[in-house]
Amino acid sequence: MLKRQIPLLCVYLSSVTKVFSLAPSSTRASQSILRSNRKLSSLNMSSSNIGLSDIGKSSSTEKLSESKNNITTWREKISISSAKSRKVRGGNYVQIATVDPETMEPRCRTVVFRGFVKKDKEETSIMKMITDKRSSKYGEVTNIPSSEGKKSTCELLWWFGKSSEQYRIRGDLKFVDGDEKDSFLVTARKAQWGNMSDPAREQFYWKEPGVPYESESEVPTGGRDEDGKVLPPPDNFLLMLLHPVRCDYLRLGDNFRQVDDLVDDEWVAQRV
Repeated sequence: MLKRQIPLLCVYLSSVTKVFSLAPSSTRASQSILRSNRKLSSLNMSSSNIGLSDIGKSSSTEKLSESKNNITTWREKISISSAKSRKVRGGNYVQIATVDPETMEPRCRTVVFRGFVKKDKEETSIMKMITDKRSSKYGEVTNIPSSEGKKSTCELLWWFGKSSEQYRIRGDLKFVDGDEKDSFLVTARKAQWGNMSDPAREQFYWKEPGVPYESESEVPTGGRDEDGKVLPPPDNFLLMLLHPVRCDYLRLGDNFRQVDDLVDDEWVAQRV
C-alpha cells in the first residue's frame, strides 16, 4: 500500500526561508500565508528603495510653503531654528570660512556661536563668538589687502539637523581686544569673558597655538586668582563679531531657498 504523499510548501518571510508541511486540508491556510508573505515582501522592497532624495523630507505630509509676498527674513527664521535646536548637543556650533591672503587658499574651522549682540535690550543681527589673537583666523582677516568696496571677510555656515535648514551668512568680522575704545564693546568683551566656563578661560593662557608642542603651560585654574575671582581677560582674548550683509537660506524639507541682503540697514528677502 502506497503512503499518501504530503506536499511541501516553501514560504519566504523576509530574508529567512522556512519550510512548512501542509496537508491538503490546509489549502486555505497556505493561501493566507502566501498573501501575508506578498505584503511583507512589498514592504521590504519599499524600505530598501529609500535614497538621497528622501533626505530632509519632513515626517509630516503637510508641505511647507511661503507665498511670494509673505517671506520672513533670515533673522526671524534663525530665531525659530535655534529655538528648536536649543537642546541639541552641539546645536550652537558653526563653521567660519576665511581665505589665507598669502596662498589664497580657503580655511574653515568650527567655533561656538555665543548669541546675538543686544542693544537697548533688543537683539541685533550681529553674531558673537570668541577667538585667540594668536590664531590663524585673526591674521587671515586682518591681513587682507584693503580694496574699495570690499566688505565681506568671511562666511559662516550654520546647519540645523533637527529642521533640515542651512544658513550661509556672509559678512565682515570685527575683533574686540584690550585696546578697544568703544565703551559698549569694552563692556561686551568683559561680560563675555566672565560668562565663559573655567576650562574655556584656561585655553587663553596656553602657549601659542599651532607651534610644536614642548611642555604644558602654567595656567591659572579656571582663569581665576587665589581668591577664586575671575582674572581680567588677557590681551590675546578677542570678542569676535560678525556683521552680516547677506544670508543664503535653504530648507531641505521642501527645497525652499531665499537670499537676504542688507540694504540701507534693512533686510530685503527674495525667494530664489
